[in-house]
Amino acid sequence: MRKKIILPTFLALSVLVVGMLAVANVSAQELSDYPPVVQKIAERFNLNIDDVEKIFDEERDEKRADMYAEFAERLNDYVSKGKLTEVQKEAILDKHEEMQNQIETIDDLDFGERQGKIQAIHEEFRTWIKDQGIDLPLLGLFSDGFKHGLKESNMMGGKN
Repeated sequence: MRKKIILPTFLALSVLVVGMLAVANVSAQELSDYPPVVQKIAERFNLNIDDVEKIFDEERDEKRADMYAEFAERLNDYVSKGKLTEVQKEAILDKHEEMQNQIETIDDLDFGERQGKIQAIHEEFRTWIKDQGIDLPLLGLFSDGFKHGLKESNMMGGKN
């Protein structure tokens, strides 16, 4: 009789403890705004997590600046080849900056919502490019769902 009561009680208590630990773990993850790699580096090397985050942010900003410079250079090449006008190039750069600012405002959304918003921003850009009279096939934009950017390289940098 005692075993009939002890075993189910022990199992119920075990499930309760495991559930509480899982909730505590998820809650801790939700409270942190830092990417897991930042947390791991800070913990492993006993560093201040804000300092590690600052380094990652600086690196990201430098990479974005380099990619933007490469993008602008490719547009300059199109202007020199007569495929774009200077006015079109400047308009593309301005619109690109506007899009980047929109994308930065949605960083706090969950993955699914963020993907939907990014897709809407890209669709808006595609419509804008067409309205400007810029030849999309010429630039190679959106040929594969905006995954590859410009034919010679992706939109924000990096050689294919």
